[in-house]
Amino acid sequence: MICAVALGFAAAACGSRGTGTVSHRYVGTLPAADGPGIVYDLTLSGPAGDSLVRGDFSLTMTYIEGDKGRDVSFESAGRWTTLRGIPDDAEAVVLRLISSERLHPDTLHFLSFGDRLELLGMDLQRVRTGVNHTLVLKE
Repeated sequence: MICAVALGFAAAACGSRGTGTVSHRYVGTLPAADGPGIVYDLTLSGPAGDSLVRGDFSLTMTYIEGDKGRDVSFESAGRWTTLRGIPDDAEAVVLRLISSERLHPDTLHFLSFGDRLELLGMDLQRVRTGVNHTLVLKE
């Protein structure tokens, strides 16, 4: 059986036999402007096959100590697709996440390294601040 490898996703995700879908979960703590950080918990789902280039996503962002010292979580969901290239790398594989929120749709871009994703700026540039902007494949 051939599993999704287009983005370097782990072949172990083929465990969902019969369902026709593959899921991958990425987690990481990214910097926050006014707090200790934001935990991103991102699940990408898509059709099983020999290439995974689009599908659905769910994202939970937990702002550590975001409300008077308490963690605050926000959830979003929508569709994702892949793009090719960023300004300084024409061969880069980029995931574009577009939320299904009708009033205020949000778009995030991640540079894919297979077992990790790096959050890109709105201009599709890599953030060069010296701090971590990476989510790591968990399952």
